[in-house]
Amino acid sequence: MAPRTRRGRALVAAITVPLIIAAGLTATGPASAADPGGKSAPPRAAEARAALADAQALLDGHAPVTDGPSSRDATMTLLRLAQLRSSLTGADRAAAARILARPGTTHAACSASNCYHWSSSGGDAVPSTDNDADGIPDYVEQVAATVDGVRNTYLGAGYRAPKPDGSVGGNSQTDIYLADVGSDGLYGYCTSDESIPNPPPAYDAWAFCVLDNDYSASQFPTNTPLENLQVTAAHEYFHAVQFAYDAFEDSWFMEATATWAEDELFDDVNDNLQYLVDSPLAKPGQPLDTFSSGAGPQYGEWIYFRFLTENMPASDGGLPTIIRGMWERADGAAGGPDDYSMQAVQNALADRGVSMTGAFTSFAAANRVPALSYSEGAANDYPTAPPDGIFKLSTSKKDSGWKYAKLLHLAAATARFVPGSGLSAAKWKLKVSVDLPPKNTNTTAVVTVVKKSGDPQQVVIPLSGSGNGSRKVAFGSSGVRYVEVTLVNAGARYNCWNGGDYSCHGSSLDDGRKLQVRAQVTT
Repeated sequence: MAPRTRRGRALVAAITVPLIIAAGLTATGPASAADPGGKSAPPRAAEARAALADAQALLDGHAPVTDGPSSRDATMTLLRLAQLRSSLTGADRAAAARILARPGTTHAACSASNCYHWSSSGGDAVPSTDNDADGIPDYVEQVAATVDGVRNTYLGAGYRAPKPDGSVGGNSQTDIYLADVGSDGLYGYCTSDESIPNPPPAYDAWAFCVLDNDYSASQFPTNTPLENLQVTAAHEYFHAVQFAYDAFEDSWFMEATATWAEDELFDDVNDNLQYLVDSPLAKPGQPLDTFSSGAGPQYGEWIYFRFLTENMPASDGGLPTIIRGMWERADGAAGGPDDYSMQAVQNALADRGVSMTGAFTSFAAANRVPALSYSEGAANDYPTAPPDGIFKLSTSKKDSGWKYAKLLHLAAATARFVPGSGLSAAKWKLKVSVDLPPKNTNTTAVVTVVKKSGDPQQVVIPLSGSGNGSRKVAFGSSGVRYVEVTLVNAGARYNCWNGGDYSCHGSSLDDGRKLQVRAQVTT
């Protein structure tokens, strides 16, 4: 195992938006403080019962089946139950305790870092092969080497070790259990059986993890058994690390950064590519911090963190430091700043002189040309969303009129303008005008000129304080295939802790913004 080695083409110099720090978009100060105590507000009993029902359905194999990629783990479902079980009573609390219990096993062995638990008989038995005759099956040794290597990489990169669990599991080390979770359609999971009062004195928690007992091809037909073990170990152990910062953090942020981490450690497996169909690359109109149960967008949102780390590559121990900086901002252990997810993202960027508006604008622009914008975009065939509208202009129709999009927060929409009849000469230009909400609302627009030869060129349209701006670019069809205008809503303000679907369990204060664009042929 080794940290991800970057390969492929670097970001093209021809892109004239300086990625991350886009023209006229400078870093702001730290995001406003989270609502004190908001996430520890006493949960409703109905919410706890719903969490129990979700966990029962998942582990009984009755969870809703959705089209597209399969979900890897049950971590968020079980974590939610662990957070809420103190609100359950009687038979419901007993049922939650059974679900959250550690698997029963017959053997255990510990390395210097973790303890491994397995069975030699029954449905959860691991393969019995023991070539070195040391009493520990080869598969258990392979799991231990993989998970210990994952832990060493994370700690070597400056991340916090998982929180010790006292003597639960036999000692204070992190416990890894091997069981036939593949029969439940799962790759693995981590959860916590720490007794968490409500409200808790702090938000960190210990974790134990469960991995499959063999990753057999009959249950896991994609990738090799070793590859499935590797990416699952990297993903799940990162959850254990996250719990040591804040086990109550927003689920989209937990899953997106864990999916990012697995590919950093095991780059050649590329299991996370399957989630790009539900990512901002393929669905730019979907807010970046969207979470849904099952194989939802939270897995595809790893691409945002890949974008940041490719453009902010400063590293420690082989891993980019910007993601660790976000988790240090999200630290909800005693004395930590306890930022909520998007607040942690914004503040970690601001600590490095970058604004969320600049970063997200550059991200939206890069996603129009992913083969050139990401080091593996071409090799791994990153998807590009179709434009939201295509408009053909000509000498007889030189004005598109005003077109608009109403955007959710942290989302984008693209209009494409194509030169038609009579516009072959190089003298023809396209004047792009935009009418956006006032500049302080964090809405922006980027023009992409796609030529018939050479790399695309991108530029941010400078805006007045009222949100108006224009830019003139080449449009003659002899050299230009089309011009795109990407409208961006980089707003990241929330009404927190109101049971909403986004960051800080809140609702966005920036949804539904109207952004307008107009294209006029000129010389």
